[in-house]
Amino acid sequence: MSVLIVGAGFTGSVLSKTLRVTAPELTLTVWEKSRGAGGRQATKRDGEHSCDIGAQYLTHWQSDEFFQPYINVLKSTNVIHELKGNIINAPSKYEGNCVHYVAHKGMNSTSKYFLSGTNVFYGTRVTSLKMLNDQIEVKNSEGRSAKFDAVVFTIPAPQLLEIDMDGKMAPETREDISKVQFTPRFSLMVVFDEAPEYDWVMKYHADDVVRFTVWDNVKRSHGLDPTLLIHCSALYAVKNTDVKTKEEVGQEMLVRLKELFPELPVPKKVIPHFWRYGQVYKPYPGSPGLVTINERPLILAGGDSFMETSNLSMCAKAAEILGDSLKDRFNIPKIPLREVHLK
Repeated sequence: MSVLIVGAGFTGSVLSKTLRVTAPELTLTVWEKSRGAGGRQATKRDGEHSCDIGAQYLTHWQSDEFFQPYINVLKSTNVIHELKGNIINAPSKYEGNCVHYVAHKGMNSTSKYFLSGTNVFYGTRVTSLKMLNDQIEVKNSEGRSAKFDAVVFTIPAPQLLEIDMDGKMAPETREDISKVQFTPRFSLMVVFDEAPEYDWVMKYHADDVVRFTVWDNVKRSHGLDPTLLIHCSALYAVKNTDVKTKEEVGQEMLVRLKELFPELPVPKKVIPHFWRYGQVYKPYPGSPGLVTINERPLILAGGDSFMETSNLSMCAKAAEILGDSLKDRFNIPKIPLREVHLK
């Protein structure tokens, strides 16, 4: 039985590992519209320079027993390590029994780890689905198509509305998906030949244009040129989405950065980025974990858009929920990934 997973973010990546390890009888393929894995954990590479431009660290609360095995395997394989260095003005939600982790090779290496061993096709965006008896013909933006026995979408829910589902998405499902909201974000990667040393690695600011700054080279200890990553506030991003280009916003962020840190030299490289789907603000009504778009052949959608909270633990839980649903359909025993691989 062939299964297509659409999206190589954390949910899609964990799902691919779950099925590859606990359901080897399935033939898996992953299509990802971007040039790399990670989704909102993207790591930008530009020539010799590299920077995490989305999620900056992974937070684990010790009370979250479900996610502990995932943390353990990522630590034991040296994909992540505990963050070292000061975080200034961290949000109050991080006060408590939690640990922050970073990835030396970039945050997208967490998704890459779980994708290992799966056929992944990057730069491949799904445009339409067509039902062919017991199979689904899936067409991509290049006009090419392939047939699968089941399709699982792990992309941000609003993107589902851009895909021709051959009339199989129920009107009430479409309406509920339209209620899912994300907060956008603008980020700015700033590279210097040299820069002053600070007593912090990350800093949150009471400022809308420059809400968060992090020295990526210090955070990851990658030894490359000093690289500062900037995030604006969600409010500032909402006000400027579809009003200004990412380049225009990037210039405003750069001007404000200079006002906050006048000692910084002139950068040698500035790369702006826009996240239309930064973080889930309003999930799918009822947070069911997944929705079934079509029963036969099976089309599912899941991920943190359908969970009560948006974080990597919920992404992994969504992957397990999707995996169990697929196993139900194909009469495969439900063996949790953590019992086989995450010990």
